[in-house]
Amino acid sequence: MAIVRTWCAVAAVVLFAASVAVTAQDTDFDTKMRDADALLARRQYEDALRIYKDANGLQDKKSPRALLGMARAYQGLKAHKSAADSCTESLKYVGESKVLDAEARNLRGVSLFALGEKADDKRWKQAEEDFRSVLTMVDASPVAQYNLGMTLLKQLRDEEAIKELREFVERAGSMPEAASAKKYIENPRRARENFAPDFSFSTLAGEFLSSDDLRGKVVLIDFWATWCEPCVYATPGLARLHRKYKDEPVVILGISADRDQAPWKAFIEKHKLEWAHFYDDRRMMANRFVVNGYPTYLLLDHEGIIRYRQQGWNSQVDSQLDGEIRSLLKKAKAAPQQ
Repeated sequence: MAIVRTWCAVAAVVLFAASVAVTAQDTDFDTKMRDADALLARRQYEDALRIYKDANGLQDKKSPRALLGMARAYQGLKAHKSAADSCTESLKYVGESKVLDAEARNLRGVSLFALGEKADDKRWKQAEEDFRSVLTMVDASPVAQYNLGMTLLKQLRDEEAIKELREFVERAGSMPEAASAKKYIENPRRARENFAPDFSFSTLAGEFLSSDDLRGKVVLIDFWATWCEPCVYATPGLARLHRKYKDEPVVILGISADRDQAPWKAFIEKHKLEWAHFYDDRRMMANRFVVNGYPTYLLLDHEGIIRYRQQGWNSQVDSQLDGEIRSLLKKAKAAPQQ
């Protein structure tokens, strides 16, 4: 009996110790997930990825939540294949959770969408299947229908896409994607061409400008600042382009990243920079056009499609811009007038 009691006592201690260990591990897992989620929200993707991986390790590398977190971090790093693979791994362990299943399929579809390159790309077909699967689930998010519509547009299946997008708009309410969906319904080419984002602002001269006002014109956008030495070197070349095309449907927009308006205004006045200028102190334009270096030049054609992008300046940039403007101007003049 003593031996049995000793065994039972030992067994009880082992079971209790195991129970305490599991509880501590679960607590550690939840802590790591919260920490990783916070890092992800701050766009610290590499740090978030590392902690999601640690959390997944605590669950024998079978945590659908941690694997989905890894997928989101990979997406932030633009590692779309890794994101898709992580979603596929997550789907092995979601069990009966429709919420996690739907999230993993939608996220994988988004990753595959980013990887696709041409209309018959198998990755877009698989993304379509993922979004359709999500839509069969109870209380599926309308976002999956928007994603499905966009994927169909990429595959040149405009009629099917417009049907999905119209249904999405009916369900979307105040979701921000609703406005985008309406634009794609009106012009499906927007999903396949590199259209510039919509923008509007009041210039230094007090004139209100919007992207709609500039349709039919060739637009050169110069992201610059007075503290940027190459930007200053580029100024005479831009002035020559302005003089050359001032009587043509060509517009130059100077978007300043200056930290103080005083030197910006003084520079414009001193050098007689007579095109439209905007003080982008809150990076409204820089963020919309994903500008991270100065100078950056963009050329938009008469439809508002970005046809040229150049970051940095060298002695060849002026002639490149001139040649591109001539080419785009010729196409603009040949296009049907609306």
